[in-house]
Amino acid sequence: MVRTLPNPLSAALNSLTRRPVLTLNVADHVLHYAPYQTPGTPESWHDACLASDGSIVRVRLARSSSFLTGTFQVQRISDPAQASQWATSAWVTLPGAAGVMNQDGSCAVANCGGLLRAFAQRGSGGNQLWVWTSTNNGLSWSGPTTVLSPPSNALIKGIACAGTNDVFFLYDVAGGEAIGCSFFNGSGWSNLQSWSLPPLGAGGGLASACSGSLYTLIYSDNYSLSTCTFNAANGQWSSGVAIAPATTTAIMRLAPRLSFADGLYTLSCVEADSGNLTGSVYSYPRLRQSLDLVHWSNGTILHMLSCSYGAVVLPVASPASGNAGPRSYVLTMPTIASAPLFQSTNPQQALDLSPAVLAYRRLERPGRPARLEVLLDNSDGSYNSLVSRAGSYRPLGLGATLTLSEGYYAGTPPSPTQIKTGSYVLSQLHFLRSPQEHRLLLVANDRTRQLDLLARYQNSYNGQTLAFLISEVCARAGLFAIALPATDQLSQTIPSFVIQAGQPYRAALDELCNTYGLVYFLDQDEVLRFRELSSSEAPVWSYQPEIELLSIGSSDERANHIIVSGKPPASGSPQALTTAEAYDDLHVQQVGCERLRYHIDHKLTTTSQCAQKAAFLLAQEQRAASRHRITVPLNPALQLFDAVTLTDSLAPTGSGQSLTCRISGLTVRYVAQEGLAEMQLDLEGL
Repeated sequence: MVRTLPNPLSAALNSLTRRPVLTLNVADHVLHYAPYQTPGTPESWHDACLASDGSIVRVRLARSSSFLTGTFQVQRISDPAQASQWATSAWVTLPGAAGVMNQDGSCAVANCGGLLRAFAQRGSGGNQLWVWTSTNNGLSWSGPTTVLSPPSNALIKGIACAGTNDVFFLYDVAGGEAIGCSFFNGSGWSNLQSWSLPPLGAGGGLASACSGSLYTLIYSDNYSLSTCTFNAANGQWSSGVAIAPATTTAIMRLAPRLSFADGLYTLSCVEADSGNLTGSVYSYPRLRQSLDLVHWSNGTILHMLSCSYGAVVLPVASPASGNAGPRSYVLTMPTIASAPLFQSTNPQQALDLSPAVLAYRRLERPGRPARLEVLLDNSDGSYNSLVSRAGSYRPLGLGATLTLSEGYYAGTPPSPTQIKTGSYVLSQLHFLRSPQEHRLLLVANDRTRQLDLLARYQNSYNGQTLAFLISEVCARAGLFAIALPATDQLSQTIPSFVIQAGQPYRAALDELCNTYGLVYFLDQDEVLRFRELSSSEAPVWSYQPEIELLSIGSSDERANHIIVSGKPPASGSPQALTTAEAYDDLHVQQVGCERLRYHIDHKLTTTSQCAQKAAFLLAQEQRAASRHRITVPLNPALQLFDAVTLTDSLAPTGSGQSLTCRISGLTVRYVAQEGLAEMQLDLEGL
């Protein structure tokens, strides 16, 4: 996985007159949500979408005191900075929707290729699902027209539109709730297509997304969030995954809503606890994210937005008017939260720190976040005003991203040539000042630090592949960009697996990786890469006498006989085991001693799986028996687990040793005043 170097940079690495060069940028991509508008509108079911001109269009079911029928209203915000446009008085009743709507049936609005469609169910004088349309970005509306009438006078418990002239809804059936849908075919709406899956016990809202002809539905049964899919091409319904399984009836999960921006889906839903079981009373949105609508993060709460009927996340890159600028909004009835969207040209969000770097150190070790420590020159307090404070965000703030590129001056005439070697999240910022100097110390870790977060809820899985479970654990921690090897091990089925509540995600991931000997690291583009190590791997770099410092060593204190036991067979002798063994005969012959290692893993169900695990464990023991360390000039090409060749000088200058080994850790040191740019590599056997 060595990084590719430009030819001039490769040549510079072999030059005795090379000069190091670096670039260090900081960018604040965090959405710092804070209250933006407080219209104080009474709580009700609602939805929102972005019109083609950049206006925010909202709909709501204004509740009545009769608890039976409400009023369907619309609101258009062209300038989000204007409080008057968010006010309760700015809501306008849609034609024919005054006092006749099912106020507990939910509602939806979507931009269908420039045509806005708003949906709600009639609650008085019939139970039709109605639709209103706007051809001018929500300035005026026509309708209502009937989509269809749910059978048996059924009431609707959730409505969603994916923006493809479609509508999905939860509705009452015998035994619970079902999901149905209808599509506009140019002249009218199609007949009801009802799902073929078992009914739900209850309905607490619905969200939808579309990719081609495949629709993904996220639904609530009041306590859990789950998915199903509908293939419009063949009418096939399929069960999906559990996003948030219900473990108790303490926490309600209601009103799921989906949005999509920057390649990620954001799912909002209200988590509510009445306090009857726990004694804790709350109701606030939780925001989860997903890359593929299958694997979801456990998300982040917005405790400041107390609400009961859902929250809609809506990024607005270019408002129709005003000076609000690019922002992301979280919409509830009482309060609107907002945060500026990242712009690389905004000096309050991005900054080049390269000229101020006095020194830095970066460390990479398996099983922990890579770490970057940077010392900046802050003479005359030049960076004081660029450090974030509570409520006032600047580029130098906790959670901002540091991006490091390393290289050398190369070519004729020499010009700076470098490649990106890491991205890190700023976790500490220290002012260091004395009468003689003024400096800033930045400490950052790569994004795998999120694996050390604790799981909020327990999640159980049965009969899933290793690839699925690794993807799931990473997504739960908020890591969506992963690269898995195309090996047989990834397709092996794990009978059962549990992510424990209160357990770090890293513990769950390490347990999965240790099943079949996988290792992982985060590359410079923040892709979490998984590898299965092989002793036949070709070296990517060769070091000869230019090594500045060399330590080569080995140890015999390792196992040479591995015994792995899996889950006992379900039938046969009660003493039967599922077992396999692996031997290192050469090592037994060398040391004249058998060293045993026993390993038990109930995720292994066959002897062939146990044999694979025994082989991986033996290879691990063999690699650990060799420990080396070298100090060499900074080489930005090398990463964790790369294989390199060492060839030491012959006697009397050197040891004459030549061996191939693997990088198990690296430390880079740069000190500008000393002209120092070196790399220390910790190495193990191949």
